[in-house]
Amino acid sequence: MKNLFKDYPALRSIKLRLTLWYMAAIAVVLIIFGTVAYYLLRNNLYKNLDDSLRARVIELQVSLKIDGQRVMFDQKVNELVMIYDADGALIQRLGPNVQFSNIDRAVAQALFGESTYQSASTPSGPDVRLYAAPHNVDSQTRVAIVVGRLPNDIISMLAVFRQVLIYASFIVLVLTGFGGMFLAERTLKPVERITDIARGIGESDLSRRIDVESDDELGRLAETLNGMIARLEEAFQKQRRFVADASHELRTPLAVIQAESSLVLEKKRPQEDYRTSLELVSQEVAYMSDIVAKLLLLARTDAGSEPVDFQYVNVAALLTELAQDAEALAQEKGVAFKLGPMDSLTVRGDRIKLRQLYLNILDNAVRYTPEGGTVTCSLAGKEGRAIAAFADTGIGIPEEHLSLIFDRFYRVDKARTYAEGGTGLGLAIAASIAKMHGGEIQVESKEGKGTTVRVVLPLADTRAIAWTTPKLKTGKDQD
Repeated sequence: MKNLFKDYPALRSIKLRLTLWYMAAIAVVLIIFGTVAYYLLRNNLYKNLDDSLRARVIELQVSLKIDGQRVMFDQKVNELVMIYDADGALIQRLGPNVQFSNIDRAVAQALFGESTYQSASTPSGPDVRLYAAPHNVDSQTRVAIVVGRLPNDIISMLAVFRQVLIYASFIVLVLTGFGGMFLAERTLKPVERITDIARGIGESDLSRRIDVESDDELGRLAETLNGMIARLEEAFQKQRRFVADASHELRTPLAVIQAESSLVLEKKRPQEDYRTSLELVSQEVAYMSDIVAKLLLLARTDAGSEPVDFQYVNVAALLTELAQDAEALAQEKGVAFKLGPMDSLTVRGDRIKLRQLYLNILDNAVRYTPEGGTVTCSLAGKEGRAIAAFADTGIGIPEEHLSLIFDRFYRVDKARTYAEGGTGLGLAIAASIAKMHGGEIQVESKEGKGTTVRVVLPLADTRAIAWTTPKLKTGKDQD
């Protein structure tokens, strides 16, 4: 079939193929209908002929008189009538002189008392329809009466019926072809419109949409394509923004390195100045290396090539371990850190990556919580999921930024973040790790009142071993 379409390009048209399939289906229906109608008519006509022959034999039996070898009828006989004696010999023949070669059996059955119908062949012309019936002359004598008629009327009627079927079928097929082409063209017209619009949509013009308004399959196709174009538009926008942000992030340290190197090379300077310049260059290189490492991590995660060591991880134990680092970060910032209720829950995942996920969330919470604020971490199980909640009393996130904070290099306050050493990739990496483990990150925030981030991961089948939450050292304990 594929080679047929390749050899005949005209058959590649869906409209033509639909029309041909439609005509083929109608042709099959017409053939079946015509065949059934023809044989029903034929059988009905021959049945009527047989009934008339039987009725004629009954009439002839009433008027038949036999005296020895002499046969007489009280009425006029125009059709073919043959009378056979008990020995099967023909004793009387009326009507046309037609020779038959295969009626001996029918005569024999009639002499045995069984009536039969038979189409007897003749040397020339159509078969003759015969009806052979027994006739008892007296209790001792039985003869066979055979009545025959030529089915000329039936043959003529069937021939006319065949012609009517052929011509009518041809007309129906022609009308079907034109009607099928018209309906196919009208049905597929929205497809051509969709094709024209889709052909005009390019990378630089993804804002256009297909405006086919219908509730059928084509309408759903248009909606699906519009959704796909919208996703592509969003992806291209994110890609452009990502390239611009990455360029900006790398341009600043490169500019610093270039400026510092040029300044140092202008003239001979003291050894301490060289050391200071090299330390600054090393700091900027480390910053760029951190960005590149995180970008490589995200790229491998997107490609599915990032190695993952899945094992059973006690989330409560992991968060308690991270709490020690979070407490140190919080004290340095002048922020209070609290460890809330911790359910003993186990997930299946990569412990190192989960540690990175939770640490990124904690670091972000401490970073954007001003001095005197509070960061709280808790863990609870609900509906087969482990929900780790990180709440802070920080500056909060404006509502219009909530849907964008997991984009790469996206910052609500770029100047503040860069000054504090952030790369804008922490939350993107956290979201990527959560997705890798079949989970998600939910964010609730009110500007000026704080933010709550929930990391939702599916629980493993095996629960963690019971354990005791270690006591954290607070500022009062240290005092």
